[in-house]
Amino acid sequence: MDFLTLTARDGATVSICHQGAHVCSWIPAGGTEQLFLSKKSEYQEGVAIRGGIPVIFPQFASMGTLPKHGFARTAEWKLLQQQQTEDGAAQAIFYLKENIARLTIWPHVFNAQLAVSVHDNSLQVALSIQNTGDTTFSFTSALHTYLAVNDIREARLRGLQGALYRDSLTGKSHCEETAELLHIEGETDRIYANVSDQLCLQQAHQHLHIHTTGFTDAVVWNPGPQAALKLSDMELDGDQRMLCVEAANIMRPISLAPGEIWTGSQSFMVTQIE
Repeated sequence: MDFLTLTARDGATVSICHQGAHVCSWIPAGGTEQLFLSKKSEYQEGVAIRGGIPVIFPQFASMGTLPKHGFARTAEWKLLQQQQTEDGAAQAIFYLKENIARLTIWPHVFNAQLAVSVHDNSLQVALSIQNTGDTTFSFTSALHTYLAVNDIREARLRGLQGALYRDSLTGKSHCEETAELLHIEGETDRIYANVSDQLCLQQAHQHLHIHTTGFTDAVVWNPGPQAALKLSDMELDGDQRMLCVEAANIMRPISLAPGEIWTGSQSFMVTQIE
């Protein structure tokens, strides 16, 4: 597989796999790895990578007739642009369009772009979808971000209190999040609707601030120890070192008329705790 590594002037780096335009690593300037990537990930053509930031399009999970999570995460994206800005940020844009195989299972013409920018203590990932055909289509999507944690038992997620969610494990909908600081205790799979655009993953040594635009939902997922054992590409005890905090549009699919463009982004900024 082909990878592109971007290095900002201050030393911050991000690594992107051409398959899926998949961000696999982000290390802030002078910092440590912020994304979880399973050591057992299979780097094979057509096989999804376990960790990093998978791009989910045009279908979330198995909520439709397409393969799970759609085709974008296992497709070969092409590099459109790479540059370093005047302020020293490193940027790249990848793109994906329809082909015969994709049209066979999803008969719509589109142009998808993923823009990645890294600088200092921040990372921004933006997904854009344009309808380049002559008929309206709708889709669900997500940036399926795997965040690295030292110990899931000690991590807390702020910003979801009061939000309604669907528990994908029990099938219950319209559950209300009561916790100011969400504590993950075992297997968790929730879709939060109409969430705040500001979340914060808190650990003893750092706070990771998460800002989204264009996405209305958030998915919080951790397989827990038992389900993790059933994932062939999850490293031993990997569930203890990761938490998926995904920016998503699931509850209300995006509809694009011919020529229309939708953009959703997820940005991260890490601050150290003295």
